[in-house]
This record gives sequence, structure tokens and C-alpha cells, in this order.
Amino acid sequence: MKTTARLTHDKVRFDQSRDLHLVASLEAPSLRWQEQRPRVCIIPVIDVSGSMQGPKLHHAKQSVLKLIDHLAPGDLCGVVTFTDEVATLAPPLEMAQARKDALKAAVGQLEPQGSTNFAGGLLAGLEHAARAQVPAGMVKRVIMFTDGLPNVGVATKGSELLPLLEAHLGEATVSAFGYGEDADQELLRDLAARGKGNYAFVRNPEDALAAFARELGGLLSTYARDVELVVRPAAGARLVDVVSDVDAREEGGAVRIRIPDVLSEEVRHVVLGVHLDATAAPGRAPVALVEGRYVVVDADTRRSREERFELPVEVERVLAGQEQVAATVEVDQVVALAQLVRAQIDAEVRARSGDFREAQRIVHALLGSLRSRGRDAAAEACERILGSVADGAAYQASSAFRTSFRKGATRGASSMIDADAAVLLRKAGVQTSTSGQDEMVKSFGASGASGAGERPRRNGGRGTGKVPGGGKSLTRKRSRRW
Repeated sequence: MKTTARLTHDKVRFDQSRDLHLVASLEAPSLRWQEQRPRVCIIPVIDVSGSMQGPKLHHAKQSVLKLIDHLAPGDLCGVVTFTDEVATLAPPLEMAQARKDALKAAVGQLEPQGSTNFAGGLLAGLEHAARAQVPAGMVKRVIMFTDGLPNVGVATKGSELLPLLEAHLGEATVSAFGYGEDADQELLRDLAARGKGNYAFVRNPEDALAAFARELGGLLSTYARDVELVVRPAAGARLVDVVSDVDAREEGGAVRIRIPDVLSEEVRHVVLGVHLDATAAPGRAPVALVEGRYVVVDADTRRSREERFELPVEVERVLAGQEQVAATVEVDQVVALAQLVRAQIDAEVRARSGDFREAQRIVHALLGSLRSRGRDAAAEACERILGSVADGAAYQASSAFRTSFRKGATRGASSMIDADAAVLLRKAGVQTSTSGQDEMVKSFGASGASGAGERPRRNGGRGTGKVPGGGKSLTRKRSRRW
């Protein structure tokens, strides 16, 4: 995997302190994923409550039927359903043809009824994942299909569901598919983030197949898993925050960052803020060391192996008048998008408490910075975020856009992206799908995927916000200052 790390400025004055941004990136190679794909254990958990009646449940069922068709010997699949009660159609079993036929028949007979015991369905799916006897390193993914709000069971609020998920996640990952505008999109997005999976907003039931095809295509074309990065500042440097929306932990001045997976052809970026002290004399000066590890599955043996890397990051300390004034454009484009997501997260915290004036102030402050730096695509998206936190009505109406933009700006190659968000993301150079996802969409016979479409070219101006140069990698949760 190609790894890079760069600063926004390569030359700074030696006799002045300076705040910069460090962008660490991972770029996975292209795989012949149909031949080399990892084996997977997938457990769909289907909401069959009364509100799923009609096209929603029909298309959810069609997604699961297509999934079963595309699984191969060595793959495992089980299905859980939930209304008031929770039922297991089948525990995770290897997908021999007879089992495929039986499971498809059971899924085809599902009918809607009752309320929404979301927590019960989630826990049942995680319990099956924990009990599944699988080879070491096999991906275990629980996928929630739902259209509404949890209203019965041991947990019905996000403040209850998220800790419940973390307590029972184990080695599994969780994705969430939200059907319709009435679904709690923010809860499902947060659930998928905590579950180290993907979130998909499905506006129309017809989009369900495409969304699930992208999910399956991503799973089957995974290149690296369990990515972990440690960024250690050098003497005279200090990490002041993690800007990107990734899982990050501070450890005595260093930062440990975890990324669940990287797909074939995917590019992931992590942005950190760095403070540099003044130095006594000009010259090359170390800034940080990026160390990392990840797990890949060998294409020939199908066995997991760990790969490691380390990357020193330096800056040139120069005399007055020799410093780089403007940030390197391709690096600052990545920084701008990460800053926008951070501003969105902070503004949403204010908006949820009803303080829309402060929410707008946060976003507007960034908008001025983006315009002054010439980051026009990010500024256009920022204006849309600004409008979404204008008042309660705008905030409520923009739920699908906001959740999709935040997810897509952090990781474009996710399962489904709201159409308006996808347009802005592409303008900002975000890769919104991989060839593995696109090929699976075609294989499903799906169309109309809001987040699908043209992918940026894989060279030169990649359109991914890729940072050229030599270096290595990263991921995160909330921005932290130390």
C-alpha cells in the first residue's frame, strides 16, 4: 500500500513559531478482487415492523436475496429479524447451495408487523457474530436494515444504544441502512461509525439494491484491515489536534489512530494540526514520525499477514523571505475538507441544543478562511452546511444531506451518499466509489444509486484529494486539542 505524509508548508522561517497541518494518506492498490477477495461472515438484521410494509421491506428482502446469491463457498451468512420480538431465520452458516436455497425461501416469506425492537435485533446479530466459528481474521459484518426509530426494547435512545453497541461489538463490525426521511439518520450514522462499518441513507426503496451492492462490493474488495497509526512529534514540535473525523487517542503527546479497513483503490487521508517552535538556526528539522501497521490477506494462501511502515516528516527552516507563503494546494485541499467536517460536527452540537446563532458563527468563520485560501469547492459545500444550521426547520430538513456529507467527506467510498452531497463531494475531489463497488452495482442490476457515478481518474489529478510525495498513513473520532 502506498503511504504518504506531507505538511501544508515545506519551508518555514527558522526564527518564528508556526502552526501547520500534517496530512497522512493511504492509497490501496487495485486488486483482482473477484479472484482474491477475502471470505466474509455477513449477518443481515432486518426490521420487519409495520412501518416497513410495502416497497421498503420488499427492497430490503431483495438486497438480502442478492447477497445470498453472491456469496461463495467459504462465506457465511445468517439472518435476524426484529419487530416487538427478535427472531433468527438462520445462524451464520457456510453458504452451500442447499443452505442458500433454504435461506432465500425464509427471507422471501417475511411480512411486516409490530413495533421496532432495534436494540434486540442489534444484540442478536452481534451475539451470532461472536459465536460464529470462523478462521482468524475473517470479516464479520452485522448489517442493520431499518426505516424508523427504536421504540421498544432494552434501549431506544442513541445515548443508550451506542454504549450497548460498544459493549457487545467484539470482533464484529456494524453497518446501518436507513430507509426514508423519517429514519433517525444521525443515530444510524453514529451507530455505523462506532461499529466501524458503513452508513447508507436510502431515500427511495429503489436505491436499496444499489446501496447494498456498494456495501457488499466494498466488503469483498477490502485490501487492508485493522490499520493503526501512531504519530509521534519530534523535539520542538507538538500535535495540537486531530482535525479528521477518525478514531484517535492521545498518548503522552503522541496520537494513536485506528482505521477499520481500506478498500482496493481507496485513498484515505488523516489531517492533524502541528505547532512548531522557533529554532536557533536554519536547516532541516524533524517534525514527526508516522508509524503504522495493517493486516492484508495474501492473495495466494488467503492467510492474513501484518505489514508495517514508518515515515519521518521534516520541514526546512529558512531565513526570512525564503519561507513558503501559501500552503501547497493539493495538501490544503485535503485540509479544507477535513476542517469543514470538523466545523459541521461542532455546529451540529450547537444546533441540537437550539443555539443556531452559534452554529452559524462556527461555519461562517471557516467559510471566510476557505474563500481567502482559494478553496472554492470546499467553500461551496461550506455554504450549504451554513444554510443547514440556519434554524430548526432547515436543520431537520437537511438530515440526509448532513449525515451523507460528513460520512462521504471522511470516507467517500461508503455504501450510499445523498445525491446533493455526492455532487459537492465530487467537486471537492472526493472519490465516491471504487471499481469493486461499481462492478457489484452492475452485478446486482441496480441503478439510481445516489452516491454512485463517475469516479475520478486514477492518475495525475486523481480527484481524490490525494497527496503526492513519499510518506505513510491514518483515521479518528472527535477533534481533540492537547
